[in-house]
Amino acid sequence: MSNFERYENPSIFHRWAAAQWRRPKDPTIYGATEIDMEPALAFVDGVREEWGVQVTVTHLVAKALAIAIARHPKTNAKVRFWGKLERRKTVDITVLIAGAGGRDLSAHRLAAADEMPLRQLATEVIEAGQLIRHDEDPKFQQSKALMEKLPWWMMRPFLTLASLSMNELYLDLSKMGLPADLFGVGMVTSLGMHGVDEAYAPLTPIGRIMVDLLLTRVRPRPWVTEDGELEVRRTLKICATFDHRVIDGIQAARLCQELNSLLADPDSLR
Repeated sequence: MSNFERYENPSIFHRWAAAQWRRPKDPTIYGATEIDMEPALAFVDGVREEWGVQVTVTHLVAKALAIAIARHPKTNAKVRFWGKLERRKTVDITVLIAGAGGRDLSAHRLAAADEMPLRQLATEVIEAGQLIRHDEDPKFQQSKALMEKLPWWMMRPFLTLASLSMNELYLDLSKMGLPADLFGVGMVTSLGMHGVDEAYAPLTPIGRIMVDLLLTRVRPRPWVTEDGELEVRRTLKICATFDHRVIDGIQAARLCQELNSLLADPDSLR
């Protein structure tokens, strides 16, 4: 007798994930950087009052990542099916958003995020999140309805075909809720509100992203200042998963340095 039973009513994300990932084959590299967030948090408080927009650390990191990649354009690339590298013309960044009750996951892609004013970026993500959480986002509804109709055995061949269509043939599947270059070059995922101190996200095969940044919780930690003084500072550990086919260790380190510099001077993100 089997020790397994039917998995009733799985979420759309779990249906997607089970069909997408197989045994690990492609190389990934991981890294983390810890950032003093005192300047960034003071900046957030100031712009919230100035703009009347609930700017968050996630918005700051998304903008900083886009600028960092724009400064290192060779990292703004994807791998085609036969191993050929191609560079994107714009730096598009995706912010992962949880649906109502956290059951399903959706995403909002920010086109040319490096050129987008921070206020516009934050407003766009906030509005997208509200639509997704109220199940009113048309793109999310399209893809969700499609995934719900597909039986288990169809998920993997469908996503394989969708990946071929979008990533190799550049077909427009937006009517199915699958726009071209689904997630852009990178993704930002925040789990800090759930008390996570360290975690690394997998790279979604269909997305062909170069990096996935997972944001942990901001919390007070002992910190040695540039003057050698020991203080308690609010810090953020950013955990990164990179596609090693696109980016090497030196390039990844440079992106981390850029993130540190930009978040230390948050006015540069406006």
